[in-house]
Amino acid sequence: MGVEKDGSRASADIPVSFLSLPSELRNRIYALCLLHQECLDPWNDYNQRQELTPGLFRANKTVHREASSLFYAQNRFDFTTTTPEDVVSFLGTIGRNNADYIRHIYVNFPIFLCLDPGEITLDDDSISILANIRSGCANLSTLTTSLLSTTAMEIRLDNLDNPKIATEALKLVDTRFRAISSLQEIIVEVYEDGSCDHIRRRMESHGWTISTTEYVEKEEENWNGSWGTLEDEHSDFGDRGDDYDDYDIDNDSDYWRRAGD
Repeated sequence: MGVEKDGSRASADIPVSFLSLPSELRNRIYALCLLHQECLDPWNDYNQRQELTPGLFRANKTVHREASSLFYAQNRFDFTTTTPEDVVSFLGTIGRNNADYIRHIYVNFPIFLCLDPGEITLDDDSISILANIRSGCANLSTLTTSLLSTTAMEIRLDNLDNPKIATEALKLVDTRFRAISSLQEIIVEVYEDGSCDHIRRRMESHGWTISTTEYVEKEEENWNGSWGTLEDEHSDFGDRGDDYDDYDIDNDSDYWRRAGD
């Protein structure tokens, strides 16, 4: 170890641990390792999760707590390919504390089961997913509806003979959205050159934010996606205790549990 002229030890040679770094610097490291620009799909996109560094969750309890809070609060989670049961499973797997960190969720626009005068109803799965989000994510601030599902809704409402039905239908959806009391912003993705201006004016009247995307012709997509389950890929939800020495990231089979309670 080096010695200064005055006899003191050189500070440059003093070992520095990760937790001795300023919190701002630790957060920058967490962000580089754990944040993804695109929405995270907890069920289907294995390659997407490979781009992150979940081994941080296994370092120690302090890093686990700090990393988890940033991971769940700042990433956006894609619930467009899921069932109500999958939502419950995912939120249960990560634990209540981590579920309460979640701020941003991406969902399909609720599906209308019936659009008859005096009988406007929503699909049961759409209702259940929103209800599970409401009960499981106490601090959710942003809910975004996917581009293709919102486009399908716009076209269906625009084709109605009675414009009052569209007004009532959007009011019903807004009631379901607003039942999530923590929600601060509702964002609906639409194509920039869409022809449903009167539908969009009604959406804006509810305080929803319209996010436009330029239409680029490509191969047909199925906006409903595939119905995968969390357990298909991550089946080991056992208690690992506090011993992190045996962790092998190359053979990990339980991505989400590592950030759980």
